[in-house]
Amino acid sequence: MNKKAMISSFGWPVNFLIIIGAVVLAMLIILFICALFIKSSESKDVLSYFDSDFLKKASDYNRTVLLVSVLERFMTWAFMGLLLFLLWNNVYMSTRVHVMLAALIFFLFTLALFLFLLPLQYYQEFAISHRFGLSNQTLSAWFVEAIKEGVLYMIISTIGLTAIYAVMIHSPKYWWIIAIAVFIVFIVFANFIFPILIDPLFYKFEPLKDAELEKEILLLAESAKISVGSILVADASRKTNKVNAYFTGIGKSKRIVIYDNLLNKYSKKEVLSVIAHEMGHWKYMHIAKNIAIGIAGMVILFFIMFILKGGLNMAVSARLVLILFIAFSLIAYMTNPLSNMISRHFEVQADMKAAELTGDSGTQIEMLQKLARSNLSYVSPSGVLKFLIYTHPPIMDRINYVNKFDKPN
Repeated sequence: MNKKAMISSFGWPVNFLIIIGAVVLAMLIILFICALFIKSSESKDVLSYFDSDFLKKASDYNRTVLLVSVLERFMTWAFMGLLLFLLWNNVYMSTRVHVMLAALIFFLFTLALFLFLLPLQYYQEFAISHRFGLSNQTLSAWFVEAIKEGVLYMIISTIGLTAIYAVMIHSPKYWWIIAIAVFIVFIVFANFIFPILIDPLFYKFEPLKDAELEKEILLLAESAKISVGSILVADASRKTNKVNAYFTGIGKSKRIVIYDNLLNKYSKKEVLSVIAHEMGHWKYMHIAKNIAIGIAGMVILFFIMFILKGGLNMAVSARLVLILFIAFSLIAYMTNPLSNMISRHFEVQADMKAAELTGDSGTQIEMLQKLARSNLSYVSPSGVLKFLIYTHPPIMDRINYVNKFDKPN
């Protein structure tokens, strides 16, 4: 059977995938148009917090990054689709093969994708960041980290795709339920083990040496009624000028991580303001909620994949798994605005908790301004751009939220 006849025989799944692809393409086109119209805000409200030079530089940076990001997304799916089309009738792709051979196919597929996107990744992560003064990395250091990330991605993707292939063979009726169970175990395990095994591949961590700051962090945690594991400092300054702090891990791997350039460039009050925000996430159990939301999303997505597989009526093969993988990624991307909306809500909660914990909204607003300058944030995007891609409220929204905050008695 030729490709055209085979594809036409699939019926509704092809129409479903065409619709999903059209929606995602429309989202990318909208983002592309939004990127072209990114410009520095001249409103009185924005200019009361940020100067024109910063706003111009930030808009130029975000326009460039968004255009490249849209291109990267489009090229990713286009290349995966092209590979699948070219290899459609290949005997190793279209028939059931040994699990180890399937694993090799999936590895080569992800390797080809990584190598294809590597030049664009270089431009996106290295060239643009250096042009706008956000990166301190040498080319060799960046390349080593890119290889590490690529190898990690290929290992995880290969294991995941191979596991799905195997359970489809051995449990054709319940493979999607087994896949969900495996995913749940993986995501919990990853949250526990990544801070211990994976993060050190990209940063060096040391215990916080500032005893006075450590004491203030612990007092802040006590007032929030949360327990704190280790307080570590990451050597982020060797590769970026951006500043950050975050909570990570679960159980015994739970820890606060502070970028060293946050400690080096900002006052203790400002550092505590950032950490108080992260404590807000912890207080509201946002990590656990995100895990639960992720699991719920996976249940829905894997069920859709199960229905789609039935509609395709194809024998188990590497080709089938890759079709479902591409469909999975398209549907997941299409649902990003919903997950982003939830994330923005969580960030507002964390900001409000930080204002409550520190009792110092003035420092919090100053720190938001400095974070925006340090990270070249686009402080006042359009509503469409915010809806589609912003996981955090724009900086001006966050400043306005804090301004309206009244600490409870």
